[in-house]
Amino acid sequence: MHRGYGIAGALVAGALCFGAQAEDKVTFTKDVLPILQENCVKCHRPGGDNVAGMVAPMSLMTYEEVRPWAKAVAKAVADKKMPPWFATPKFHGLFENERVLTETQIKTITAWSETGAARGNPQDAPTPVKFEDTGGWLTGTPDLIVKMPKPYFVADDIEDIYSNFVTEPLTDEQLPKDRWLRSIEWRGDSDVVHHIVGAASVKDDKGDTLTYELESIAPGEEGTVFSEGYGKLLPKGSKIHFAMHYHKEAGPGTGVWDQSMVSFRFWDEEKDPKVRFAVARSGISNFTFEIPPNHGAWPVGAAMTFEEDSTILSLHPHMHLRGKDARYTAYYPDGKVEELLWVPSFDFNWQLDYTYAQPKKVPAGTRVEFTAHYDNSTDNLYNPDPNISMQWGGPTTMEMMIGYISYCNTAPSDNPMPAARRATGEGTD
Repeated sequence: MHRGYGIAGALVAGALCFGAQAEDKVTFTKDVLPILQENCVKCHRPGGDNVAGMVAPMSLMTYEEVRPWAKAVAKAVADKKMPPWFATPKFHGLFENERVLTETQIKTITAWSETGAARGNPQDAPTPVKFEDTGGWLTGTPDLIVKMPKPYFVADDIEDIYSNFVTEPLTDEQLPKDRWLRSIEWRGDSDVVHHIVGAASVKDDKGDTLTYELESIAPGEEGTVFSEGYGKLLPKGSKIHFAMHYHKEAGPGTGVWDQSMVSFRFWDEEKDPKVRFAVARSGISNFTFEIPPNHGAWPVGAAMTFEEDSTILSLHPHMHLRGKDARYTAYYPDGKVEELLWVPSFDFNWQLDYTYAQPKKVPAGTRVEFTAHYDNSTDNLYNPDPNISMQWGGPTTMEMMIGYISYCNTAPSDNPMPAARRATGEGTD
């Protein structure tokens, strides 16, 4: 009798233990799906974000979609290849567009994969995420879309080509008066668009041409959205400039038609706060470098000095296939030195903006150095040819060195128009 009681007790204890294990088991609906919704499905969904040619290869919206990819997803997050973010952990929380999973989230996804990738109780699943239909625009539904003047054919024999296109002046119907922009987003119309550098030009009362830098788009780069009170000016009657770089494999049947476009959203003059900061962008560039053959970490540097008290809004390192790492360092007038950004593993396919959550104020006289290293060795799998030296050049197979930096005057202005007139930027790729 006592023995029977012991067996029964053991069975009860075992059932309780099993129940505890089942309760603690990581499941898709309760544990994994919330992480994916928060960090992944913006791109990994049917019709997901096309980030300047970078399109997610699979949807991760449902268990049926994710289950076949469980091991691949776990490896990608464990290796920190996804979500795409390349600043070191030192800068965690500094940039508002940071894409980083916590160690707990990574362990949750890997544990789910390693323990059988269980579905879990459907009632544990969070509410499905709904996405606004913006016509594919990442920055929101546009107020104005402007296309290249006419379609352009990138011929079969073309591998790399730069072409510039300028529209007719915007009509009064398109832009009845000067407007402050709240977002700018360039979009390639074909998969052979490597990047677009944009600008607007207009003649002033004296007949002089004023040029306004209007951001750019490159692989993995999202559009530009300005915070309240910040913006760029789009003057009435502007011509829109498309500086296009096309890159593809040359050969019969590879020709492609393209008519790329740009979308603008405007600040509402009645409802939105007044723009008091005119945003400029400059490129800290070195055009005279030469990277020797078979060198794994060749350094190249350049710098700019702020002449006025300024506020840095974002940083954007740009290189090509040999780019290895990038660093921004601020040298302040009082002797203080501060590392602004360190990207130890530059990825040509993800040309990211690093946008400050709290804009960085720097005093007049601050010198910002941009330092990049290049891997021109056989260790670089993307290196077109490690046996030749490499200089600045437009084609993807050559190199560039630009540390883009977006900024504005620190002091707000009730009349930011003069600053907007100066905000022409420099350094195009």
